[in-house]
Amino acid sequence: MPSPFPSSTSNPGTGIIKLALRPPDQPVFEVLSFSYPVKLVVSAHHNLHRSSSIEASATTPLRPSSVPLLFLLTYGGGLVSGDQIHLSISLDPKTRLTIATQGSTKIFKPSLPVGGSNPVQPPPLTRQDLCVCIAANAALWLGPDPCQPFASSRYAQAQIFEVDIEGGGSLGLVDWVSEGRSARGERWEFEGWTGKNEIWDVSSSANGKSGKGKNEKGAILVLRDNLILSAPGIASRVDSLGIFGTIILIGPLFLPLANFFIDEFKALPRIGARDWNAHKTLIAADTPSGTLLTDKERQEHWRKQRQGREKKDGVLWTAANVRGAVVVKFGASEVEGAKVWLREMLREEGTLDKEFGSGALMCVK
Repeated sequence: MPSPFPSSTSNPGTGIIKLALRPPDQPVFEVLSFSYPVKLVVSAHHNLHRSSSIEASATTPLRPSSVPLLFLLTYGGGLVSGDQIHLSISLDPKTRLTIATQGSTKIFKPSLPVGGSNPVQPPPLTRQDLCVCIAANAALWLGPDPCQPFASSRYAQAQIFEVDIEGGGSLGLVDWVSEGRSARGERWEFEGWTGKNEIWDVSSSANGKSGKGKNEKGAILVLRDNLILSAPGIASRVDSLGIFGTIILIGPLFLPLANFFIDEFKALPRIGARDWNAHKTLIAADTPSGTLLTDKERQEHWRKQRQGREKKDGVLWTAANVRGAVVVKFGASEVEGAKVWLREMLREEGTLDKEFGSGALMCVK
């Protein structure tokens, strides 16, 4: 008996998101489709008020009335060996979007022993591809929880971002991977993990330029960041780190946060340098004398406390300007230590909470 339901035209593992702005300033999803094993769920919007630090003017982008929070989910909380995920996201001018997950993305190991009857054969490759188009004055914060590859798993991801940089498009993302199921004694025991992040400038001026680094659309490559972890011996190459990742920030909306990371990195103690102020103590705001800290003293006090926790949690990090973007590399002994460090940095600076809402910080809770 033929099925009374029409056949599906979508491919498995495909998700399509198109965010537009309905006059005067209401964001709407013109397209929001997905197929197993991907699930896209829209949560509460973060309302933007006139008191926001980014005001409409001749030099700053007009803002939408709110920022949607979109959860990228998978059935069972992870990807089964051999899953293929393809996501396409398009942000129209002046829109903003936050993408988060509800926990670490688990990369499950094969159901059969690696290689089966043929020990040379590698496990099936689990793959996730993301293509994002960010128009003028649009902004995206991509803040998933850390990826957690299980022992014997094999995973690859490619995230391609086409940004109208000249038009004020903005992108912020965190991309991190942990050692696996540490509670079960796993320590970098997966077969392989590769990640690629690319940012392409699709502004009109980029299309008019000639030279190397252009794709078939005429866009110019701004940044390419690759991470390749291949067995055997991954644990011996990462020293004592249990997690490490990358933060990429580009565009006017993330400029304050990018500058904050650069400034804090410059303030880190250098090897061999002596701290001439080590003998000094700051007066706390709740001291009996009631003496209040100045903004500069309060920031220095916070910095000293944060650096002490970084040492305790084994946090290592660096930041650099790369062709208009700021790239931060970080690692920690455990996932919780990395989350505490990143949470303190993002909350102290404040851009994400003000411009994207508390949902943007879910990855560090």
